[in-house]
Amino acid sequence: MNAMLSYLPDMKTSTAALGRRCGDGLLGLWSRVCQRNAQADESWLEKRDMAVITATLMRLSERQLSRIGMSRRTLALDVEDLAARAQRELQVSPVVLEVVKSGGSRRVIRHE
Repeated sequence: MNAMLSYLPDMKTSTAALGRRCGDGLLGLWSRVCQRNAQADESWLEKRDMAVITATLMRLSERQLSRIGMSRRTLALDVEDLAARAQRELQVSPVVLEVVKSGGSRRVIRHE
């Protein structure tokens, strides 16, 4: 603690510098939380998840993959297609729910 106080004589040091000085302690965690980029985090998580999903499916035999409509040769593309389909369904679901709630009224739904 004394080393940290001697490092911060005028208390004008930013949270980032304090976090770097403290490493993985509570202040380091606070620094990382305050400065994180949500979009970059989400992009990194998506890439990591796709890699884990693909690696998990690679453990299946070709026969097992064919049962679910996939092939080892095109597995990475198949996983990307599944993710794209899930994203499309997330966008369509609210529209479908709105139509169901409105009692199926005859109105035209624009594709945005």
